[in-house]
Amino acid sequence: MSRPIARPFFVSDAPHFGGAERYIVAMCAAARRRGLSPGILWIDRGIAGEAVMERLRQEGAPVKVLDGRRGAGTGLVRGFLSALDETGADALIFNACGRAGFWLLPWAARCRGLPAVWVHQMVDARDHRRLPARWWNGRMEGLQTWRVPQAVRHTLAMAACRAAVTLNEADGERIVRWLRAPRDRLHVVPHGVDCTEYRYDAAAGMRLRAALKLPPPGAGPFVVGTAGRLVRGKGVDLLIRAAALLKDRGLDVEVLVAGDGEAKTELAELAAGLGVAGRVHFAGFMEDMPAFYSALDAFALCSLTESFGLAIAEAMACCRPVIATPTAGALRQIEHGVNGLLLPGFDAGALAEAIARLAGDSRAAARLGEAGRRSVLQHYSIDLTLERTLRALRGRARACSCPVDPPQVVAVGEERA
Repeated sequence: MSRPIARPFFVSDAPHFGGAERYIVAMCAAARRRGLSPGILWIDRGIAGEAVMERLRQEGAPVKVLDGRRGAGTGLVRGFLSALDETGADALIFNACGRAGFWLLPWAARCRGLPAVWVHQMVDARDHRRLPARWWNGRMEGLQTWRVPQAVRHTLAMAACRAAVTLNEADGERIVRWLRAPRDRLHVVPHGVDCTEYRYDAAAGMRLRAALKLPPPGAGPFVVGTAGRLVRGKGVDLLIRAAALLKDRGLDVEVLVAGDGEAKTELAELAAGLGVAGRVHFAGFMEDMPAFYSALDAFALCSLTESFGLAIAEAMACCRPVIATPTAGALRQIEHGVNGLLLPGFDAGALAEAIARLAGDSRAAARLGEAGRRSVLQHYSIDLTLERTLRALRGRARACSCPVDPPQVVAVGEERA
């Protein structure tokens, strides 16, 4: 019989405070509500910086920072074992990565007799097909030989863990096929949202609109937002191009972007070149994400690859109608025309059509938003995610956590038979 879990700790060396890190913080809060004493072991490789650590501490999660620059081998393992002794962690959830040295930590935990799970944040097939070309003057992507040792490290890490976790079934099939993950120890556990925190707040949305000099809902342009790190692959450029198309059609649409990153200048130049610089607002890092979602008329996530769209689930929880490109995560989160709009591809024209559809039918947009919140409450709450993760840690029989088979992709504007 598995011993009770009282002090689960999350292990990560991510350099940014993004969706995966928001998931960790929300899981810690859910664990505390359950009477557990969770924490975070954060391996600092000299990239993340104190700002990320402080952000985690502000969220109320106890953080133990390890120096990941002491070497990828024995130095890192010794520091990790010392942290386990100091914190009293009795179970570990690894935010999986293929960096050198990280794969050793599950084996160190196994030597201490601690149950662990290896959580794959991104296995979408598009992930390795949409990288920018770098060889031969940008005409060839390259062989990506770095993926071979990365795959080996993932395989070795999973061998030491009680279970491997993916965010959707398709990702699970890929790691079974690519990494030879044991199917009987594979759990599908989508990320979750704290639905008590993420809910529609009209007053907070109005305050944010006023601060950004945007008119109240219904009194001006239709406001579409997106959120995420401003890097290539997140599809913010697609949303800007859609705004330009809508401008040419005479539809008054404003784009609100939450997040920051190295592509911000490039995106601002794109907006200026398309003549929509005045309609695209870069709000930067947002402290109050529920207020951000509440300020929107619709939310769009146009990523090229997402194993689970946490921002999609957050916007749904805030009753916002969502539009998404057909990534592996969105295909399972959105039932087209029922709780959101799922685009047939990665095309600015289709995105513009979906935005125009919502802007022209406020009742339909409201119905999609309400249905979205119901689906998150039923399938993607953070408490469900915690329960499924604890089941994996205890070695319970695996169970599919996704609600339905992937919905059929149909073009925007079509109806189901």
